[in-house]
Formats: sequence, structure tokens, C-alpha cells
Amino acid sequence: MDTKKTLCKIGKEMQAAGLVAACDGNLSFRRDDGNIVITPSGLPKGTLEASQLLLLSPDGVVLKGKGKPSSETNLHLFVYKNRPDVNAILHAHPTVATAYSLTGRPFPSDIVTEGHMVLGPVPTVGYAGPGSMDLAMSCAGALKKANVILMEGHGATTVGKNLDEAFFRMETLEKVAAIYRDSLIFMLPYSNSLVRQYMLSDDQR
Repeated sequence: MDTKKTLCKIGKEMQAAGLVAACDGNLSFRRDDGNIVITPSGLPKGTLEASQLLLLSPDGVVLKGKGKPSSETNLHLFVYKNRPDVNAILHAHPTVATAYSLTGRPFPSDIVTEGHMVLGPVPTVGYAGPGSMDLAMSCAGALKKANVILMEGHGATTVGKNLDEAFFRMETLEKVAAIYRDSLIFMLPYSNSLVRQYMLSDDQR
């Protein structure tokens, strides 16, 4: 079972991996009693302490803790209501995957084995304001049938049976995005050569 200590550890690992910066992102897990432990708003995820985490009821009522819960609390609550199999949720801003979300193209999760096995389909949710009800509902809807989503111009959200699984999916998402980016970079010299060849007249070839 996940604990507050586990959540703080994952927060540090997310920052160390470059998945969040400053006060980016939010994390939560669902306890056996149905209540939810979630990160507070406005604090760096890499320096969180267990005493700073908040305990919420399934309806979002603060049961324990000081300060405001994450601005994306509604996203977490809606996902938990839709997915009884999910007990952990991570939202982060992985650089390469977030950049890919701006292309308007389907994410190529199946280009490598780990993407196919760990991620599955990765839909992209259209842009909506951070912390908005529109964003929460769109993300929760997409996560009914997926375990990983991109959020256009905003980041990514992963879910899992525990925090480790959700974190592994976030790491894998960024790794697959980087592999795809690098494959395109390696192909550039070849594609430029083909373009030049196509543009030459028959006499010049």
C-alpha cells in the first residue's frame, strides 16, 4: 500500500528525472478507506514532506492538512470515481512528451516494445486552462480507457494501481517521446537528400 513517505519519494524522483520543475505537477494516491492523499498547491514536488500532504474525502472535502490541495484536484477526484482499479495519479510536465503534444499528431507509443507494453494507447486531450473544470472532465474522460494521456501544451497524466506504476509510466512516456524525436533527427539528412533529388530536373540528376 502507498504511504505519504512513498509519495514524497516519488516527488523527489520526478524532479530528479526532469519531469517537473519548480512547483510543477501533482501527485495523489487512494487509501484503502477510499480517502485520498494529495499534494498541496504551490510547493515543489522534490522537497515535499509527509506533514505537508493533505487528506481528502472522495468528494474533495479536506479532512486533514493545512493549505490548499492541488489546483488539479478535480482531475484526480474524477479519475478515481471513474476508475476503481486506479489508486495513484501523477501529473507532470515531461519536456519532450509535452512538446509532442503540440504537433496535433497521435503519439507513437508502439514504436518500441516498452511503449507498447507499458503505455498502451496515449490519447491527447485538447488544451483547457490549468485547474479548470473543462480540463478535469476531459482528462478523466480520456483516462476511462487509457492509463496515460498527453495534455496539449500542458503536460501528461498517468495512472496506476500504485504510485510506482504511475511513475514508471510517466518515465516511459518521456523516454519513448525522446526516442521518437531522436529517430526523426537521425532521418533528417536522408530526407533532405531525397528532397534535393526530387527537386532536380532529369538532366541534373
